[in-house]
Amino acid sequence: MRLLETISKYFHVVLKYVLRLGKDLIKHATPDLSLATGNNHLAWANTYFKDCIKVINDTFIPATVPLENQPRYRTRKGDIKHNVLVACSFDMKITEIFVGWEGSAHDSRILRAAVNDDMYLFTVPRGK
Repeated sequence: MRLLETISKYFHVVLKYVLRLGKDLIKHATPDLSLATGNNHLAWANTYFKDCIKVINDTFIPATVPLENQPRYRTRKGDIKHNVLVACSFDMKITEIFVGWEGSAHDSRILRAAVNDDMYLFTVPRGK
């Protein structure tokens, strides 16, 4: 038990300093959107992603949740995980992260909530 207390203590110490440095390390996305063709040197990107401005994908991250909430966080493979949706620009800068979703949540449900719910500030630019 003492090992876990030590890990927790130092995790919070490191987190405190990362948060202090956050203003210098974390830069917010700017409204200038680069298309796939702008910075990308790969020929296939010019062909298949000509008018794309972002890439979205989701991933599962292990979760520790109370026993009564575990069924909602259980993935189809039986693991207890969070479903996280990430959007990034083609110059590999993360523009949005949506965390905390249950592992059983379908990707389309998370994307729909991100687009339709004003709480998330996920913007879909007008255009083609």
